[in-house]
Amino acid sequence: MFVIMGATGQVGGAALEALKQRGIALRAVARDPVRAQGLGVETLRGDASQTESLAAAFAGAQATFVMLVPPYQARNVLAESRVIARSIAAAVRAAEVPHVVALSSVGAHLSEGNGIVQVLHDFETALADVAPSLVFLRPREFLENWAGMLPVAREAGVLPTGKAALDKRHEAVSALDVGRVAAELLLEPRPGTRIVDLAGPAPYSALDAAAVLSRLLDKPVTAVPSSREQSVVALVAAGLGADYAAKLADLDEAIDAGRLEFPAGGDFRRGMVTLDAVLQRLVGEG
Repeated sequence: MFVIMGATGQVGGAALEALKQRGIALRAVARDPVRAQGLGVETLRGDASQTESLAAAFAGAQATFVMLVPPYQARNVLAESRVIARSIAAAVRAAEVPHVVALSSVGAHLSEGNGIVQVLHDFETALADVAPSLVFLRPREFLENWAGMLPVAREAGVLPTGKAALDKRHEAVSALDVGRVAAELLLEPRPGTRIVDLAGPAPYSALDAAAVLSRLLDKPVTAVPSSREQSVVALVAAGLGADYAAKLADLDEAIDAGRLEFPAGGDFRRGMVTLDAVLQRLVGEG
């Protein structure tokens, strides 16, 4: 039995589907089991902040995929996320799960200067030695993050970005690749702790994304830089709390400064899903 957190989301859902295709017995953990009823697997209620319910959902698992979703509206995102991280770690220990794959991020090795990724640094710290076999999967930023900019691209023909240089290509990866690799890693228990770095098939720039959208939307789309203040205002308007929005802006600054790179010599992998494929899917869903 493999247990998957976040199975109703993009990464957890992709991991679940990849494992279903292999005929593996699965259990989905969901805060709202009703929402997960259509997944076609056993579903148990589990809240990341409630250790007891999460430990019950993990009980009997051969392997578990765990993830931490920072509370978007928290007044102090780091502090509230640390509470959740400790809860997940305690649940894994209580259930004595032998093999754990944890979703982290590039830059999680840094204790500061990495924006919202500091949440995942703290998550990794909480999970240290939590299981005999432990993998931290550290992807680059998600290509699906462009989804939030699609409405303004459709309506106004502009593609805002918090990145300073529109032509600078950054590594990014699709959530679908992240889920697929997470599924592969769940099938690879090994003693000790490993780190797996994951990027997409190629780096992309904001200009690349605008060019693809121009073709898909059949109208000119121009990439435009956003100041830190503009980015924070837009993120808050989209429903994020002020602290979370500020830390996302900090993340863009860290990427621009080159602080969010994979350390040399690690287990580095590339996904297969291209920017074109992701934007085509997002445009179709919109």
